[in-house]
Amino acid sequence: MEPCAIIDPRLPEICVKNLHKAGFKTITAPITELVETPLSGHPDIQMFMHEKNIFVHPDIDPAFLKKIESYLNIIQCTSRLNRSYPSDVPYNIACTGTIALHKKDSTDKCILDYFLQKKIEIINTKQGYSKCSTLPVDDLSIITADKSIHSAAEDAGIDSLLISQGYIDLPGYNYGFIGGASGKFLDTIYLTGPIDHHPDIERIMHFIESRGMHLKILSDKRILDAGSIFFIG
Repeated sequence: MEPCAIIDPRLPEICVKNLHKAGFKTITAPITELVETPLSGHPDIQMFMHEKNIFVHPDIDPAFLKKIESYLNIIQCTSRLNRSYPSDVPYNIACTGTIALHKKDSTDKCILDYFLQKKIEIINTKQGYSKCSTLPVDDLSIITADKSIHSAAEDAGIDSLLISQGYIDLPGYNYGFIGGASGKFLDTIYLTGPIDHHPDIERIMHFIESRGMHLKILSDKRILDAGSIFFIG
């Protein structure tokens, strides 16, 4: 079965083409009216994925579930989304694989139970948009512009690179975040656009490469927070 990428349907066409060239089939997340429009097609708002399990909100479009049912074990959760923070973040969890970072009192209960079963430690953060804000590089390292996530990660023994806020587009907001502008598959991190204009580009590149990871840029347009790219291998 060919690898897939779950994407926001509004991801720029050039990014989609380059994902196809890299060997991925793309599956678009549904648009939901339950959250603010700029976030309405973001995968990391409507679902959380770990290994071959995907946790989705109870009102997700059934047509989307049909598209992914042959790839993933689907768990429909109970936390309903709405526009008021933190009711739009129950699934927006950053996970390195062995440790999860999230505003714990906002995390969906099904996912909390799953973490307990899998012995995944959940580190509480002040920031509910944890996945948007965090790029997991490997099991023990992340990149983030959020100081509360950075501190919580370091306290948990995760190597965290704190970068400057901004320099990433998110239409409707002042700026977006590196977690939402990226996705990871095997030893490659995919970014929606270049980071040449980012003041911390050299530190970011060194941090990624020093962990044996590669970087793939999907377009020559400005880097865009598109709600993360979820890869299914």
